[in-house]
Amino acid sequence: MLAANLLEAVQGNPLANDPFFDEQLDQSDTKARIVQKYFYAWAKVITPTAKQMNNKIGYFDLYAGPGRYKDGSASTPLLVLQHAIDDADMRSMLVTMFNDADENHSSSLQAEIDALPGIETLKYKNE
Repeated sequence: MLAANLLEAVQGNPLANDPFFDEQLDQSDTKARIVQKYFYAWAKVITPTAKQMNNKIGYFDLYAGPGRYKDGSASTPLLVLQHAIDDADMRSMLVTMFNDADENHSSSLQAEIDALPGIETLKYKNE
């Protein structure tokens, strides 16, 4: 019953038409850059241990959004992926999972990921 209520809430989500992704505000840009930098710093610390174990580092975003704001600004998932593309260890280790309740956001994000230069160099492309 809980799953059905959750599905109903997501499908009737009033945020689906929210103008949040129209233009990236300074607060959103700051948050995205903090998350990206924090994740990268954490990944660099954990890399030696990950190499001894399963050689994977995960990044999961359950409210990933469409990938870009309507003004063209990249959101957090694209920033994280771009940083991974630019780093040899991350290219071979990063496993990502992106999700969003809005199917339009998920489709848009996938298209934005597919369009990233160098995305094909990641060993695990959006698992």
